Amino acid sequence: MYDIIVIGSGVGGYPAAIYLASHGYKTAIIEEHLIGGECTNYGCVPSKALYHMAQAISALEKIDADINIDFKNIRKFILDQVDRARKGIEYLLEKSGVEIIRGHARFISPGEVKVGNNVYRADNYIIATGTRPRCLPGLVFDGKIIVSNRHIFSVEEIPDSLAIIGGGVIGVEIGNMFAELGVNVTVIEALDHILPFLDRDIALTIKRYLRSKTISIHEKTTTTKISAYEGQAKILLSNGEKIVADKVLISIGRTPNTGDLGLKEAGVETDEKGFIKLVNGYQTHNPRIYAVGDVIGGPLLAHKAIVESILAAKQIMGEKIRRIEYHMVPQTIFSGLEYAGIGYTEKELRTKGTKYKKLRVPLSFLSAVRIKGPEYCFAKILIDNKDNVLGIHIVAPQASEVISAYVPLYLAKLTPEELATFPYPHLTVSESIRDIAELLLDESIHLLKLGHKR
Repeated sequence: MYDIIVIGSGVGGYPAAIYLASHGYKTAIIEEHLIGGECTNYGCVPSKALYHMAQAISALEKIDADINIDFKNIRKFILDQVDRARKGIEYLLEKSGVEIIRGHARFISPGEVKVGNNVYRADNYIIATGTRPRCLPGLVFDGKIIVSNRHIFSVEEIPDSLAIIGGGVIGVEIGNMFAELGVNVTVIEALDHILPFLDRDIALTIKRYLRSKTISIHEKTTTTKISAYEGQAKILLSNGEKIVADKVLISIGRTPNTGDLGLKEAGVETDEKGFIKLVNGYQTHNPRIYAVGDVIGGPLLAHKAIVESILAAKQIMGEKIRRIEYHMVPQTIFSGLEYAGIGYTEKELRTKGTKYKKLRVPLSFLSAVRIKGPEYCFAKILIDNKDNVLGIHIVAPQASEVISAYVPLYLAKLTPEELATFPYPHLTVSESIRDIAELLLDESIHLLKLGHKR
């Protein structure tokens, strides 16, 4: 008998397990596959390891350097980082006193879970089983030609060509990385533009950058047929074009891992897509069972899952918690020319019927931007009639790091007056926040010619 059983050892699971165990709760964690889950083994860690290498190549391209890519060593670097991250999590679990149970968990009653031939009981459970890649109807991932993010980072050889079905975050990020490795990349997106959840000006800017990397992009286009022939894939597009690629990456979305958990027996309800419904905080319809991370929907982001994991643990311990407000979760896209944002997009504000003003500032005046990336970078601030910040969107080198400097402005923790007089490090892209603050105050130094309509 345990106090807590956590199902899933990814970023939604292991933080709660460690937190609860460190507070004296007898805790076990059940993992069917690899410790660390999707982020550690197939997503965040391997993708950022490859991204680091791709960015190094991109930097050398600025000086027309002769580049010799040894993919064998790059692959080893990626797998080493994954292995170290996975072992690190396992070490933390063991040292915290969390028992690791290997196998597939399935509820057989509202308070019992079965793994293999063994039945386990706990006072409370946390479901953090995440999601898995969704394939196109009629196709299956074979791991060789038809692949997902679970295969692409461990390929043994660089393909000559890669077709990516789906121009969302995963498709755009992987497309950029493999293009830097010299791969002939084609991205196929069914909707009006790639990254369709973003405002059009942002998507178009990133598309401009990707095309500068010789990536071919088809929008408002679907695939009508994909067939394998002699170790390659033949793809027929809805516009009549035909593409031949060594590999086809399917990145059209993700499916929650809830289908074989015995949720009906547990008294846990899901929506029509299979995501777990919550009732109070992170409690499900069964008050003994909690759920966090990708499996409850919302932004499918590791940093959201980590915080939800700790919040669920605190709720189990009797603390009053508030669920994360999704518009307060920073979004990042590691696409070479990166995007990061927090708050609402223009699309969302228009849908809500919210009136807003837009301040769009080119960032090419910053030497850090000119050194690190293209000059068509910008920051966009959306504000209401009282100058409350509704959304912040940055398209720039290292935007994924820069957004953290802007968060206090969004949360109204620091005023423009305070930001304008804080000595942000120079030369960095983050120091753009000071210039934005000056502009909001009509006291701009570097952006005098822009003006600001209050």
